[in-house]
Parts: sequence; C-alpha cells; structure tokens
Amino acid sequence: MLDRVRGYSDAVLEELSPKDLERSAEELSAFVDLLSTSGDLRTVLVDTSITQAARRSIVSELAKGKVSPATGQLLTYAVQNGVAANYFEDVKGMAAAASAKREGKLLLEGPVGRTAAGERLDGYATFVLAHLRERQLGGVEDELFRFMRIVEGNDELRLVLTTNDLPAGRRSLVVEGLLDGRASRETSRLASYVVHAGRPRDYIVLLEGLVERVGKEANRRVADVRVVAEMTASQRERLAAVLARLAGYPVDVRVTAQPNLLGGFVATVGDLVVDASLRHRLDRARGAFLAPTVHRPGGQGTGGDGGGQPPAGN
Repeated sequence: MLDRVRGYSDAVLEELSPKDLERSAEELSAFVDLLSTSGDLRTVLVDTSITQAARRSIVSELAKGKVSPATGQLLTYAVQNGVAANYFEDVKGMAAAASAKREGKLLLEGPVGRTAAGERLDGYATFVLAHLRERQLGGVEDELFRFMRIVEGNDELRLVLTTNDLPAGRRSLVVEGLLDGRASRETSRLASYVVHAGRPRDYIVLLEGLVERVGKEANRRVADVRVVAEMTASQRERLAAVLARLAGYPVDVRVTAQPNLLGGFVATVGDLVVDASLRHRLDRARGAFLAPTVHRPGGQGTGGDGGGQPPAGN
C-alpha cells in the first residue's frame, strides 16, 4: 500500500463513527472481492496505458449509489494519487486498515523512514485540510510553526518527543495535551499523527515539512481573478462557488482590475486557469475567421459560402 494512500485512509477512517466504520470496512472488503473475481476489471484499473480520468470514471460509476461517501472518497483518492499498477494493493491495504480500526487495533505497523513518513503525512494532510479556506490554513501553519519552535526550545519536551523513551501512544497524548485548547483541531491532528507516522528522531524535521506543506496549500486556495472593474461582494461569492467546484476545494477570490479584458474574467487557482474574458472570445473568433479555408474535391470549401469561395478579406 502506497504511503500517501495509507496516510489519507488513516485520516478518513479515524473520523468515522463505529457504525460508519463498520460499513466502510465491509464495503472495502467487498470491493476487494470484486477485483479478485473480475480479472477484466482489475486489469483495466491497473493498466498504466488507460488514463487516470478514465479509471476514475470507472471507479466512480462502480461506487455511485452503492457505497458510503467515505468509501467513495477512499476508492477515488487511490485512483487519483496512487500508481495505477498498485491500485489493487492499495484497495486491499485500505480494507485491512478499516478492519483493523474496527477491531480497535493500531492502523500503523510502526514508524517508517523520513521519506515514507513525509508521504503519509501528505496524504493525511490532504484530507484534514480539505475543508479549510486560505485564512484558516494560515492559522494552522502558524500554530504548527509555533509548536515546532516550542519543541525545539524546550529540552525536556524535545527529549520526550524525539526519543524512544515513551511509546508512540504516550507521546501522541503529550502532543494532544499540549495543544488542547491552544490550537485548532486540525493542528492537533497533524502534530499527533507525526508521532505515529515517523521515527522519533525525525519528529521536528517532519513538523517543519508540514509547516511548508500547509503554507503551499494556503497559496493554492487563493484565486487570482482579473476583471475589467471591481466586483461586488455577491459577485465574488458566486465566482468563488464556481471556482471551488472546478478546483475541488474552497477558494478565496483576490481581484485585480484589468480593463483590456473588455469583459468577463480570467481566474488562476493553482494550476487551474479559467479564461472567460471577452478578449479571449474575440481572439478565438478572430482566429477562426482568419483560418485558411479547406476545399473539398469539386470546389466545395468547408469555410466558404457553398461555392468554394473564401470569406471576404481572405
């Protein structure tokens, strides 16, 4: 099971009630059985020549209306963030983790190396931070940074959290106790998970990586929008809702006036660019107008008036 998928499943499963956990464990086991008995389906889902979008569509169709939202999230995440060839193993790993959690056992088999721990933390943080906006993410980043500095500056605390003197469960309780009432639930979850995901000696380094990770996530939640003139509050809210659906997470709109757009807007959210400007539409129309006419045999042109003549001006 890939570490990033493992971290994400840990975050999802620890949020579930006993009843929902029971359901997800059964659904994941059933999906494993389906993949085990259907060689064609398993082959398609692990085929690296099939696009990620196509494989996701297959999984979404299989899960639609048949599994709980939590199970659907897990199955979809493994498609989007795992490796195609490893999908079957990832699903088996998630099913095993859900069954272990249901029986009250530890989900993690023990601390792993720094790189693997970082991957687990990335997957875990993806779920924990998913519902937060830019300002909230900034708060989590600040809380994690301040907690890291406290650990670094307190010899006794640093010794407790960066050595094997205490078992992971006790060290996790120390972190939760220190942050209870002093930091957000998201910060407490992340700082506590570091204890289980990584080796004690890597605790501060992994915290530092989380600070950087949350900072990058905060920047991704800002939609830089260029418009002809300033937008009203209601227009910003509507646009933010549209961009959130496209990006898959909440965004905060930052507007810059740019009169040469003529109308509409251009929005950039991370790697996503939405160009709905009038300038863009005019440029496309101009390009289509000036495109060379393709003539069919017999003098008929695809871009002409039916008589094979190019548009006026060409």
